[in-house]
Amino acid sequence: MENILKINQRLEIMLSKNVNSPKFTSRVEEITSNQVMIAMPMQKGHPILLDAGRGFYGKLFDETGVYVFKSKFLTKRMSPLPVWIITPPYDIEKTQQRSFVRFDVAQPLLIEYALENDQEKLISLNVVTKDLSGGGLQAVCEKEIKIGTKVNMIITLPEQNEIQVEGEVIRIHKPQIDRPLFWTSIKFIGARDGVRDKISRFIFKKQLELRQKGYNL
Repeated sequence: MENILKINQRLEIMLSKNVNSPKFTSRVEEITSNQVMIAMPMQKGHPILLDAGRGFYGKLFDETGVYVFKSKFLTKRMSPLPVWIITPPYDIEKTQQRSFVRFDVAQPLLIEYALENDQEKLISLNVVTKDLSGGGLQAVCEKEIKIGTKVNMIITLPEQNEIQVEGEVIRIHKPQIDRPLFWTSIKFIGARDGVRDKISRFIFKKQLELRQKGYNL
């Protein structure tokens, strides 16, 4: 656990654990046996500086999970790159992210459901997701599906092949009055843990890719 930091790894820096505490992006620049150099956090183009010995929290993301750690600011160095010089991380915790994080993503989706007045007639819609989580999804449909309708779905995810899951329509939003477009929220029903895990792994991987590109999520 002590060796969780790697060169070029992106970090989030927080001055407290308060949920409203600002988050600053940084990156691991250099690691020695007793110090770590990270890119100087900035706010609106101005460097963030702390008093020597001031503690702070860091968060990092890798393929194995999300980690929160403590460290202390030692000093700064302005050349050749502006950096914080900090203590190695301590009190490292692997955190449990909020269950069923909703992630904006467009993936192919097949929805099938029976007509209310003719249970033997199935309607099939090839649509895309607007967002996805381990607990449900939002689909972009050109046909309105009544709230309460039970549906069967096949979600196509990269490297996961096709995932089959049942659901129930719980909410409809029509973003444009003059277009037959419906944002259809569907909660999963009876989804096995394995299905939820596959979706959660897909979402985590996409989030990690974005964070490595410098996006704040």
